[in-house]
Amino acid sequence: MIEKAMCPSTDLEDCRACSKKILGWTVVGNTFLAGLKIAGGVCTNSSGLLADGFQSISCVATSILIMVSLGFSQRKSDERFPYGYTKIEFIAALSAFSILIGIGLFVVLSNLLGILRREFVQPDIMALPVVMISAFLTYMMYRYNFCAGTKLDSPGMVANGCHAGADLFSSGAVIVAIILSQFGPSFAICDKLAAMIVGIIIIRDSLAHWNGNLQIILDQVPGPGFQQNIEQVIAGVNPEYHMSRMKFRRVGKKFWIGLSLRCPMTGTVQQNDVLMSRLRHAIIEAMPEISDIIFFIEAAKE
Repeated sequence: MIEKAMCPSTDLEDCRACSKKILGWTVVGNTFLAGLKIAGGVCTNSSGLLADGFQSISCVATSILIMVSLGFSQRKSDERFPYGYTKIEFIAALSAFSILIGIGLFVVLSNLLGILRREFVQPDIMALPVVMISAFLTYMMYRYNFCAGTKLDSPGMVANGCHAGADLFSSGAVIVAIILSQFGPSFAICDKLAAMIVGIIIIRDSLAHWNGNLQIILDQVPGPGFQQNIEQVIAGVNPEYHMSRMKFRRVGKKFWIGLSLRCPMTGTVQQNDVLMSRLRHAIIEAMPEISDIIFFIEAAKE
């Protein structure tokens, strides 16, 4: 689920201030929804609504985790952590999706066990307005979190938005199940089937995001096009320079790279420094995702 940004503002400071308010209201909203869903699930005998309530509890934990990580990730680099604190946010997102995977497994296995034991209870129709109210509130939280996350390029806020999106899917499935269950006792199984479908969707989406954040933490190579673009820029500045090795490290949402260049050992040190400065400027201008470059010079083989 991907939505366009709700707010037309492009000012990052406004977005950062807005994101803090969004996270605060998300915690309050999900705490309210968790109590409403669990109480409603118990009173109306709805397994789907009860499972949805447990997912809202995980949303509260996720939002608090993201709030803490955002505070740390915005700290500037220092002598102890020269690359900064930005990866904390990716670790927090990984933790958030881990929680979501656990919730999904619990929902699937608990309802599968209920089906095998034939523990079917027809939910009361009064569960329907509870789910519809929660679906509306969840949709608003999803939109606002995703808006802030995409504008700030924040994996934590995006994870929070995905969490709310999964919750929204849950509410939709529960609504359908409650309606079908009203056709008679033989349809009571729909309630548990809906909860299982929700759990499977949660696990599938969460695993994809979990894997993406893990690759970032482990500094996965961006792809063949990344190196090819750098080689093209180098050839455009000086065809006699050839890249022999490249190492990189992700620093927040950008890359720090080290390049080993083979070049003829001609010219003065000052001339080579000027050329390296031009090369650095050209690469960063062509590839904004690179924050800094360190060059290592090797003598070209004759």
